[in-house]
Amino acid sequence: METQELMMKKYLLIFISVTGLFACVNIAHRRALFDAQLDVFKQNDSYHEVQTATKKSLKKWVAEDLRDIQVLKKCNWKLDDAVFFNSKKDRCYLLLLLQDKDTLAKQDYVDVIYGALEKEKWNIYFTGLSTMVFSRDKYSKDDHEPIAMATLSLLSREEILQDYYKGNRHINDEYVNKAYPELKKKQETFLKKKH
Repeated sequence: METQELMMKKYLLIFISVTGLFACVNIAHRRALFDAQLDVFKQNDSYHEVQTATKKSLKKWVAEDLRDIQVLKKCNWKLDDAVFFNSKKDRCYLLLLLQDKDTLAKQDYVDVIYGALEKEKWNIYFTGLSTMVFSRDKYSKDDHEPIAMATLSLLSREEILQDYYKGNRHINDEYVNKAYPELKKKQETFLKKKH
């Protein structure tokens, strides 16, 4: 009886080890696939247009004193160079990396932003998508030291990459496109809220 129990534990450990290994390989594979794809995107006008439109929109919204964007005044922020396009390159997710300036802060953030090509112009949607939260104690030397921008980038890319590709390594257009219909309504409200 005891040997059967030991055998079961060994098989269980082997199973856990193998599935964990495949998960690591899968994450590394998706990251490598996206990095190669991003290099191609960076050669494309759409990439530069959506990056420029996003930076302009963020600066404009801060200047207009929109309430929901005021978090940028309390943070060091950077638009990540990752753009998660759909196959047509007319919809995409972007990542806004945020390090809280508060010396007692224990978390940093990444806002997911959406871009949509409408009438040959990129419109940027700031509100309505998720905010990723990362604890400093897990990713920094000390509880109050901001997480490095490169680390925020890597962590948030891995979150998006979980659903970005289909099993056949093609872009999951349904994942990229599904957010769009709801965002228009939320954006109208966002643009009306002054601080």
